[in-house]
Amino acid sequence: MKKEKTTQLALYEDLVAIAWTNVWKRKLRNGLTILGIVIAITTIFSLISIGNGLDEGIRKEFEEIGTNRIYVTSSGSSITSLQAGLTEEDVKTLESMNEFLWVTPYLQEKVTVEYANKKKVLTVWATTTEQLEERWDDINFEIEEGRVFVSGEKYSTILGYKTAHEIFDRDIHVNENIIINDKRFKVVGIFEPIGNPEDDSVVELPLDTVQEMFGKGDQVSIIELVVKEGVDLDEAAKKATKTLERKRGNDLFEIVTPDQLLQQFSTILKIINVILGAIAGISLIVGGIGIMNSTYTSVLERKKDIGIMKAIGAKNKYILFLFLAEAGFLGFVGGVIGIALGFMIAKMTQYGAAAAGFQLLAVEFNWKIMLFSLLFAVLFGITAGAMPAREAMKKQVVDVLRK
Repeated sequence: MKKEKTTQLALYEDLVAIAWTNVWKRKLRNGLTILGIVIAITTIFSLISIGNGLDEGIRKEFEEIGTNRIYVTSSGSSITSLQAGLTEEDVKTLESMNEFLWVTPYLQEKVTVEYANKKKVLTVWATTTEQLEERWDDINFEIEEGRVFVSGEKYSTILGYKTAHEIFDRDIHVNENIIINDKRFKVVGIFEPIGNPEDDSVVELPLDTVQEMFGKGDQVSIIELVVKEGVDLDEAAKKATKTLERKRGNDLFEIVTPDQLLQQFSTILKIINVILGAIAGISLIVGGIGIMNSTYTSVLERKKDIGIMKAIGAKNKYILFLFLAEAGFLGFVGGVIGIALGFMIAKMTQYGAAAAGFQLLAVEFNWKIMLFSLLFAVLFGITAGAMPAREAMKKQVVDVLRK
């Protein structure tokens, strides 16, 4: 029995060697055959790597900002698209609650910034000047040069790193003046790089000044709530919701926790991955048809070989294994090349994003994703080659040799 098992194993090893030799002999044809698999695996591996890198970058960013924060926006708004609808009365209502260490209002608008005879439309974030340094103490709003606003300051500005160093023809420095919506402002501070173009291109202004410039009265776009240590975040959010509803007499606002924000970003990433995954699926279909066609052609070309193998005693399962092994090798080679190209594309995307000022994407080689992609490619190749392999197995010795 042991000797029989050893013989069987040696036979399968020989069949694997023959399958690899057959694949290698037809380099050109098989190269074209695996192209579809290469494109599909490249797309899948690069998408998963980029998606994981972006997800990890966003999570790290939230960790730096802190998980002790709650955000209040008006109905119909989102973190990426804010609308005014809250007021300073809402701020006072929330300040009266014991659960929060800081209640910080922000107003978002678009402004025209002029410097060195060049004008640019940028996003302005306006906030209170009261104890601003303490409010920003535990988040990554670090000042590279200068300082934050002092209480009562009106015509001063803090600029994002990109605003100060890249957007205009020459760098803007602390204590220089810039024109914002035809009003002169003194630059009192410049932020360190945050990691994405939008935040690094910001212009920070005092809240009262922007409300006056745009005729917004006491309106604000978003309110940031910093929960005191030991207070449950979700319970604080529920209590804030009830308190605001009772005071306002309506529920035309939304309260969002960090977990909810992460879920929103994850949902967006999933939608993008599904769309691009469908494109990869088309490539897989093309690759599968290519492997199937190549295996069928190989069966037709090697009828005589199949007949001889059967004539000398080769069983159907050995014929089946031989052609499945060839199809699996096509998937394996396509998978290896696809993984290499996919990782290169993912890293190039990371470097391109970093060059554009987006630092959140951090692509790392993941062995689990690599093994999954490679196994998927091999199994897909075997599946695509199954039908032609069965046809080869069913051929009768007499019919094959007669032809």
